[in-house]
Amino acid sequence: MLLSVRISNLFPYKASPSNVIAIQQSLQPKKVSVGDVGMAPGVDDRPLCRIMGPVEVAPGKTPSQYIKDALQEELLMAQAYDVKGTPIEGRIEELSFSSVSPAYWQITMAVKSPVNNGYKVSVKYPFDTSFSAFGACKNVADAFGPAVQELLKQVVTNPQFPALPGN
Repeated sequence: MLLSVRISNLFPYKASPSNVIAIQQSLQPKKVSVGDVGMAPGVDDRPLCRIMGPVEVAPGKTPSQYIKDALQEELLMAQAYDVKGTPIEGRIEELSFSSVSPAYWQITMAVKSPVNNGYKVSVKYPFDTSFSAFGACKNVADAFGPAVQELLKQVVTNPQFPALPGN
């Protein structure tokens, strides 16, 4: 029986200055939008943490919604977002974590656009764990934001990123 304790990350996503600079250097003067970011078939968007139940990466958001919003924030901060721009789409192909030592988030995402077949990136983001189930699961939730920053860093520093919007 799973306990019905809500473990959620209460901190909103914060754009990474290095990601913003990478976007500015690779896209200017092109502008893009963010299309659908979804889960690949078979990928669980409510991963369970020990006996605590599902991890909520942000109140009311699925992991794919969180990643979509994070990418949009990075693009907005870089002044490279335009609602009419070529949409960058994402598909989460792996989403898992370990709450025991060595604790980590494993996230793999394919990115593409209507004019480019795109590429795939993957990150294994380590974080500290805790002996208690509550503490360990809280650390899982809290580490999701930094793991997504690292994932998006892999997206925007990839040599194929500037080709996503086309010519």
